Amino acid sequence: MQVSHVIRDFSLEQVVPYFQPILDLHNNTVWRYECLARFINIEQQSFVPTELLYLVERRHSKAKLTYNIFNGSANYFRYINMAWSINLSLQDMLDPEMAEFVQNQLQDYPNPTRISIEIAAKNAVENPNLFNEFAGLFKALNISLTLDQLDPFDVDLTHLLNLPVEAIKISVRDIKKSQTDGGLSQALQAFILLAEQKQITLIAEHLEQQNELELIQQWGFQYAQGFYISLPKSEIE
Repeated sequence: MQVSHVIRDFSLEQVVPYFQPILDLHNNTVWRYECLARFINIEQQSFVPTELLYLVERRHSKAKLTYNIFNGSANYFRYINMAWSINLSLQDMLDPEMAEFVQNQLQDYPNPTRISIEIAAKNAVENPNLFNEFAGLFKALNISLTLDQLDPFDVDLTHLLNLPVEAIKISVRDIKKSQTDGGLSQALQAFILLAEQKQITLIAEHLEQQNELELIQQWGFQYAQGFYISLPKSEIE
């Protein structure tokens, strides 16, 4: 169904978090859930973020969407002893009220160290001063930072490891490319070794097939996320 078909139904109150697990491959247990925005229309059909954000931006509600998803995710996991993460955009990083909002949400929140904020690697690299300020605010709240949407052809991989982050996601598609690209293979090998030395967690994302799982295990990845493991769901298992 096209986005235009749901405009008349759209309300931020119908935007809810769905949860996709990140698996610890060493013991086959869920390590963390990523909380993803989904719009549920009156027919109970769900729409993914690329469809959803078009509607949100038309109504200048991006900040409120982030607040809603953070609040919904925090409430869902309040009494569940499980780590979880939420994505924030460059626009969210520029929002002067974002840190205050999160701080207010966590005033009586049990164990905020379970929370991680995911930021696109490109946004962190291209806006270093903003990112460092943003990171300082959230680290003061005991919230960790994860970089995602990494493009190994567009950024200095070793530079990423000097940023104040606890985890970095790498697409399985790029790991597969390294099989036929010697330069990328060497860069990823060095990146993985240095990440281990710096105790930065690496997560293979966009895992969709069994042969991809075998590949990332050969590379030594402990954590993975993707449709092969589970689609995002409205409830955790």
